[in-house]
Order: sequence, then structure tokens, then C-alpha cells
Amino acid sequence: MVKVLIACGSGIATSSYAAEEIVKIAKKVGVDVDIHKGRIQDVSSNAKDYDVCFVTSKYAQNSDTLIVRVDGLISGINEDETIKDVEAALKQAEEKNKSK
Repeated sequence: MVKVLIACGSGIATSSYAAEEIVKIAKKVGVDVDIHKGRIQDVSSNAKDYDVCFVTSKYAQNSDTLIVRVDGLISGINEDETIKDVEAALKQAEEKNKSK
């Protein structure tokens, strides 16, 4: 199970939409996910509790947790590339969990 944080400005609107899309992508690639939503300003303090964090806008802070920008799922701009990034991140997190 891959523990996922999806963060947006308020922790409600765009993260909810992104969560729906990420669940679909996870099912497509066969990765079980445990989805949590939050605010982007809380990522720095909460990222360590997750296998991967998906953010809906620019995020510039460093983290040991994989952080992937997914605004393409919302806007449709570069959506195919964003989907590939999500697939790769989920698979990477799943492999990392298996090796623990």
C-alpha cells in the first residue's frame, strides 16, 4: 500500500479532484493507494509521513519524500505527461515499500 498526500491551496477543492484522478491512475497500474488530502503549506511538515506527495501547484522546498506536481490533471495542460509522472511515482513508491 502506497501512502499518498495530495496537497492544494485549501486542502479541499483541487486536491479532491486530483485524488479522484490519482485513484484511477493507481488502479490502471495496479498500485493500492491510501489517499490523504492536505494544504500545500503543510507539505514540508507532513511529507515524511507519506510515500509520495502530489501537489497541485509549484512547490520548491526540498524533501526526502518524492514530490510530484500534478496540476496537469486539473488544467489538462500536459495531462499525458502528468499521468506518466504519477504512474512512475506510484510504481517507485511501491517498489521502495517492497524493499523495506
